[in-house]
Amino acid sequence: MTAGAAPRVVTRASVPTPQEVDPLGALAARPITGAAGATALLVASFQTVFRASDVSTPWAAVAALVTVAAAAAVLVVAADPLRAPFGPRAAWCVAAGCAVASVLSAVATSGSNPFVRDDWAGVVSGVLLLGLAPYRPAREIALAGAVIGVVVAIVVVVESPGFVTTVPTATYVVVAVTPLLALTAASAVFSAVHVGHVERWITRAVGFRRVSTDDLRVTLARSVQQDRVTVLNREVVPFLARLIAAGRVTDHDAHEARRVADALRASLVADADATWLTRRLDAPGRRVSTEVVDPGRVADRLGPEHRTALWALFAAVDDPAVVDVSSLRVALVGQEARVDVTIELAVASSATAARRSLSPYLTVLRLVSGDLRVDRSTSLLTLRFSYDQH
Repeated sequence: MTAGAAPRVVTRASVPTPQEVDPLGALAARPITGAAGATALLVASFQTVFRASDVSTPWAAVAALVTVAAAAAVLVVAADPLRAPFGPRAAWCVAAGCAVASVLSAVATSGSNPFVRDDWAGVVSGVLLLGLAPYRPAREIALAGAVIGVVVAIVVVVESPGFVTTVPTATYVVVAVTPLLALTAASAVFSAVHVGHVERWITRAVGFRRVSTDDLRVTLARSVQQDRVTVLNREVVPFLARLIAAGRVTDHDAHEARRVADALRASLVADADATWLTRRLDAPGRRVSTEVVDPGRVADRLGPEHRTALWALFAAVDDPAVVDVSSLRVALVGQEARVDVTIELAVASSATAARRSLSPYLTVLRLVSGDLRVDRSTSLLTLRFSYDQH
């Protein structure tokens, strides 16, 4: 088995991000993130070529484009589902790249930049910050935009003596930072509104769940009762019917009674000891053979987020249209306040292809656990993570 990267323990920020409250929405937004990175680089490159006559320092122009490319690469790579969550470090790397590119672009045209309106630093920085909207909180995006805006403003003030249009310096600053601030505001507003909508939906869903709890308990009680009646009808009733029909009890009947009693007791004990995970994975109709190792019954201490993420993963594993898995093994071990979970998937094809097919589910699991580690060999995909016992 190849060694995976060391697990990262990620704690939830005090301010939720769109990616945390809606992992699948962030996953769906990844093409837009890639488009933002590509657009930023294309705009910077086109403007540099279009204004080639204004470039007085070629190395600075090239360095500015390389810096924009690096910032776009950080944006796209950090948005990779298997690298989730998109952390503040990556966001500030993007912002730093924007600030440095703004300075380098000014150096590139130093002494030969007659107009501020065709400078690309503000537009390019705004487009890259727009790509952060599905991943980072509004406050952080706004702060990053403000910092870059200050850098752009300082650069414009320094360049202002060389501009041919005679207007107050503040006008130059407004023209330069308006595209940046507009795109930054759009990004921050999207982030804030999206998080607000999802959190309100979650609040309503939790309220509905609490209201229906009593009805659900009644339904579950009836289901358990029906299961036990089914066991009685299958094992006990035929035996009693044979005794009544025979009108006497033999030694064979006594042995049969003990066998039926043992089978019934084993069934009831197994049902009582089964966790929600065992019941789900042992449900009739599942295609993949499954083994659950949970001697401490710690699966029942999983929170709703982990249960949902795991069940989505197991549903995908059981679907041959998603990934071809021949067997599934789940082991849970309690370690003081934490529970370590290991999931082994034996795949018929390559583990790399399986990892790619399951990337949406692994993204959600990584976001709710914070320390998911994925190891793969030729035909075995191993997932490891932990969670707090509730």
